[in-house]
Amino acid sequence: SIEKKDINEFIIPTSITKIADYCFYRCSTLKSINIPTSIIEFGFDCFSCCDSLSSITIPTSITEIGDWCFRESSNLVDIVIPCPIVKLKSMRFIKCSSLKSVDISAPIAKIERECFKECISLTNIILPTSLCEIGDKCFQKCKSLQTINIPSSVNKIGS
Repeated sequence: SIEKKDINEFIIPTSITKIADYCFYRCSTLKSINIPTSIIEFGFDCFSCCDSLSSITIPTSITEIGDWCFRESSNLVDIVIPCPIVKLKSMRFIKCSSLKSVDISAPIAKIERECFKECISLTNIILPTSLCEIGDKCFQKCKSLQTINIPSSVNKIGS
């Protein structure tokens, strides 16, 4: 773990395939990270509480985003979720208070519970036409989100 280290920029070598659980947890000074296409998985809580990280480019090689991956990363402003991710599990972006825009270009079928809960600045989210299910409390307390276009493919919306 690189937890709480004073790091501004980090370049991941191409020999790495997974960013481990808690790897950058609470790296509050991390502003920039270069993620190569050799990475296929983000572990549990790996970018949580990275308060200086304002954007991240998720490479198309990523197949799994771990639980609470970006939790409480308070300066994360926008995110693009590319292919081949098929499911956004619980609480991936919970309490990302500066998150304004989300573009889900991946063919995701399900967004699980509380995925974007308390993203109080979220104003724009683009949902894929492949989406079938939106979990409980997925957009709870997203007070800036005034309109959301739910694809006709959605057959279940949680509480």
